[in-house]
Amino acid sequence: MAYQFFSVPCPITVGCGAIAILGDEIKNRGLKKPLIVFDAGVKEAGIPDKVIKILDEAGLDYACFDGVHADPSVDVVDACAAVAKAEGVDCLIGVGGGSSMDTAKATSIFTSGFEGDARFYVRQTPIKVETTTPVFLVPTTTGTGAECTSVAIISVPEKNVKWSVNVNTTLGVVDPELTVTLPPLYTATTGLDALAHATEGITASTSNIHATYMGLGAVRKIADHLVDCYNHPTDINARTEMAIAADWAGMAFNNPLTHLSHAMGDAFGCHFHTPHGLSCSLGLADTMRLVAEARKDDMKVIAEAMRIELTGSETGRELGELVAQKIFGMMHAMNMPSLKSLGCSREEIVGLAKEVTENHLCTHSPIPVTLELMEKLLGDVYDNYQ
Repeated sequence: MAYQFFSVPCPITVGCGAIAILGDEIKNRGLKKPLIVFDAGVKEAGIPDKVIKILDEAGLDYACFDGVHADPSVDVVDACAAVAKAEGVDCLIGVGGGSSMDTAKATSIFTSGFEGDARFYVRQTPIKVETTTPVFLVPTTTGTGAECTSVAIISVPEKNVKWSVNVNTTLGVVDPELTVTLPPLYTATTGLDALAHATEGITASTSNIHATYMGLGAVRKIADHLVDCYNHPTDINARTEMAIAADWAGMAFNNPLTHLSHAMGDAFGCHFHTPHGLSCSLGLADTMRLVAEARKDDMKVIAEAMRIELTGSETGRELGELVAQKIFGMMHAMNMPSLKSLGCSREEIVGLAKEVTENHLCTHSPIPVTLELMEKLLGDVYDNYQ
C-alpha cells in the first residue's frame, strides 16, 4: 500500500454540556482574554450568553465580535481582526456554524503577528499560515465540521469567489445541546452538507483509508438520524448522533478534501447567495451518480452505510442511482428547496460551468473534469431535483 497521510488539526471534546469545559481549557493555557466571534442568528439563540457566563465563572475577561454573516468576506475578517487588536485579546472563540468558525480561524492570522489584510492570505490555491494564537471552535450546527479542519473558507466579493486559507487550531468543543435551537431548514442543509463532506471525502481521488472509515461512520449516522432531527428538533439523542456525524465527516474530508458537489456549491453561493450547506447539498446526488462507475467499491459501501438493500450484483451505475435516489428522498422528506424554486434559471446554472471547472476542488475529482462534462452535470442538477 502506498504511504498515506491523515491528520486532525486539534483535539475534540464531544458531549452534552461539553461547553462547560471552555473556561478551564482557556484558563489552564494561561490565556486571559478571548474574543468571542458569532453571528446574529447565534446571538438571537442566546448561545453567546452561555459562553460569557462560563468565562465569567472562570474569572476571564472577554470581548465580542458579532459582525459575522453567511459566507463571510475578507472584509469581515479584517473587521474582526481590528476588534481583536483593539481589545488586546490573546485567543479566539468561534461560536456558530462554519461562517463564525472560519472567521475566527482567519482572524488568528492577524493576532499571530502577520501583517496586511485578509485578501493577501485568502487564495484560490490555499496556503498554510503558521498561526500561534489559540483558536477554540464551538459548533452550533451539525454539518460544517469546521472544528475538525484547518481550512477557513472566505469570500472575496470583488471576484465573486470563495477561496480559503489554512491555519492552526487549538480545541473543538462539540456540545449537541447547542444545536437544539437550529431552525429546520438549517438542520436539513447542514446535515446534508456533512453527508457531502463524508461521501466526497470517500470518493475523492486523494482519499485514504482513514478518511473512508471516518466518512462511512458519518454516513451511517446521517442516514439514521438526520430526518429525525428535522422532524423532532428537541430529540437530544438524534442531535447527539448528528453532532458526532458532522465531526467525523469533517475529519473525513480534512485531508482528501471535497470535489464536484462543493465546487458547484461554491458557485451557487457566490452567485445566488444561498447558504453554504444548501449550496453544496443541491448537487450531491448527481455528483454521486456521476462518479459511481469510477468508484464502484466506494459507492457500494456508501450505499450499505445509507441502509440501502443490495443484491450484491449491482453495477457501478446502478449503485450510483440507488445512492442518488436515497439522497433525493432525504431532501424531499425535509422540504429542501430546488434551484428552480429559488428563482434560478437552467441557463444561469449551466452558465456557471467554466467557473466551477476552474475551482481547485475539481482537481480532487475521481474523474477528469471538462467543460462539457460540467455543463451536463449542472444541467442534471437543475433538472433532477424539482
